[in-house]
Amino acid sequence: MVDLYKYSPEFNPILLEGLTATLHGADLPQEGLNIVCKSVVALPEYYKDFGALTAATWDTDNEDTNLELDDWELGQFRMRILDDMICRMKNPSPTMLWRTTSTNFYLPQYPAGGGEDFLKAYYFKASEFFVWEDTTPRFDLYSSVTLTTARVLFNGWKIKVGKIATKGKIELWVNSWPASV
Repeated sequence: MVDLYKYSPEFNPILLEGLTATLHGADLPQEGLNIVCKSVVALPEYYKDFGALTAATWDTDNEDTNLELDDWELGQFRMRILDDMICRMKNPSPTMLWRTTSTNFYLPQYPAGGGEDFLKAYYFKASEFFVWEDTTPRFDLYSSVTLTTARVLFNGWKIKVGKIATKGKIELWVNSWPASV
């Protein structure tokens, strides 16, 4: 049975065929969009090189349109930062999800070396995000040294869904963040 929780140690799809959800986020109805999963396919590995970074300077609003999906598709992704940099994410563009009232959080370079340790497992889980159709997440990148490459490795699941009339079994924010409760 699928684990219906984000951030599970095993990176399983949040939905399997026949399971339902109510999606919330940018450009979706205020009450959410009720969906049923029709199919799931793995997206094993893809890396994006965002290019050179200037030392001690944030390179902001880098989009990766390769993460966009077709109509009625949901992407569930995790990422690993491969080079010596940190990354903040906006999903969609103006929404900083990794933020408290006073600061932005970031994802650091994925720890090198073999084996499993707490930080590797945590960073991989904490990097999870969702993309609904063609909503493009954006990434802010920073390095204390000049880099010629700024590589991020993505993997995940592509989930084909259909609309249903009844509320889904789980509530899922696919992008954005609730403005009020």
